[in-house]
Amino acid sequence: MAYKLSLIFTVTVTCGMVLLGLVIARDQTRLLEQQITESSTTLLKQMAEFTRDPLLTNDTLSLQIIVNNLISQDNILGAAVLSEDKHPLVSEGAIPSQTAITTMPDISRVLDWSYREQRRKIAAMTFLMPILTDDIIIGYVLITFDRSLMELARSRTINTVASATILMVILGFVISLILGKRLTRPIHRLIAASRAITAGDYKFRFEDKRKDELGALMSSMNEMTAGLLRKEQVEQIFSRYVSPKVAKEVLKNLSQVRLGGRHVNASVLFADIVGFTSISEDLSPEEVNALLNEYFSYIAQVAQYYSGHIDKYIGDCVMLVFGVPEEDSQHTAHALYCAIMIRKLVAAINERRTASGQKTVQFRIGVNSGFMLAGNMGASDRMEYTVVGDAVNLASRLSSAAGAGNILISEDVHDIVCGTSSVQCEEYGTITLKGKKEPVKAYTVLDVSGQPLQMMTTLIDDILAPHVELP
Repeated sequence: MAYKLSLIFTVTVTCGMVLLGLVIARDQTRLLEQQITESSTTLLKQMAEFTRDPLLTNDTLSLQIIVNNLISQDNILGAAVLSEDKHPLVSEGAIPSQTAITTMPDISRVLDWSYREQRRKIAAMTFLMPILTDDIIIGYVLITFDRSLMELARSRTINTVASATILMVILGFVISLILGKRLTRPIHRLIAASRAITAGDYKFRFEDKRKDELGALMSSMNEMTAGLLRKEQVEQIFSRYVSPKVAKEVLKNLSQVRLGGRHVNASVLFADIVGFTSISEDLSPEEVNALLNEYFSYIAQVAQYYSGHIDKYIGDCVMLVFGVPEEDSQHTAHALYCAIMIRKLVAAINERRTASGQKTVQFRIGVNSGFMLAGNMGASDRMEYTVVGDAVNLASRLSSAAGAGNILISEDVHDIVCGTSSVQCEEYGTITLKGKKEPVKAYTVLDVSGQPLQMMTTLIDDILAPHVELP
């Protein structure tokens, strides 16, 4: 940008100086021509007076003396006395050709012409004036002036203006370049700041204390980046309390956050620790907290891998949701694979904790799919994004009915996944739910084989690898 400013300034100065030079040269030329015209008119009048009587008496000698005396003056190249038909009677020095003289008007002015003398071109200006007697033309006087002085003055003016223009252009370019860099430096910093903000770096701050418009803009950008940083921190903290998917959904529609929801087809998984009350009696509150955090953090990673999210923690139970708020056509399979993965991961964690003499736990898991209501539940001043409905209640009931380390699924899940995949299931029996007249058929998930099993094994190794203690 500094170079652009310098170029603009340089072009402006150049155009201005060239225009100024043309005006000065034109005005000076006009002034010199006016001075020459005035002085020539005076000389012509004097010469006409001096030559009138000798011309009437045909005194050629007197006419020649007058002409000779006249051309002895500086800047006069030639003079002549002409007859009434403009033929020279006496002449001395440089005068135009007879043809040129004949075509000159009777009024005094001017023939611009040139001739060569010793291989040098001389610019001349010839004036003509009639000699009158009782308003009758009896002849003409002619004087030729040296025009080279006027040309020289004009050339010197042009050279002076050109030199001044070059000097002004050089100085202007250097000064504008320095000023341009100084002016554009904060602009470049503003551009760098905007790029940093676009890239998500909200820690950028201007330390300059300016009192101009750029200073006000920098101060505003500091306030804006501070606000964006604060917003990002709030979003990050918010995402720790709710699922990142839910946080994204809520933050995307801040102006439309209200109670209510929509009917969706989704899947729900409940994972509950078996015998947690008796386990917690043998541990301090800190140890209970550490135990829950360890298992639940691993479960959160598995849920994320299978496109699900933690809906809520209910004491020693965790509720996972699949297919909402982001739609997932494979939410039923993902929920079931997640349940199997949790069971295998808990077994691996228990093996490691047993080796280190720590308490272990067993989970019982229930999975169900179906239509449910997803949205903001609670009060207008305190709400949470969750799912509710019979399908959710059935998943919770299946979890409660399952044994330690077992996975119970509904008939809907069984029909969707177990019949067309590598998951092995067997019938568990029926479960009676409150408010339901007919019992609900349930199935126990035995294991998985093939590619899903290989993927689970690899994922478990990746999850636990950072936590393996080196010998």
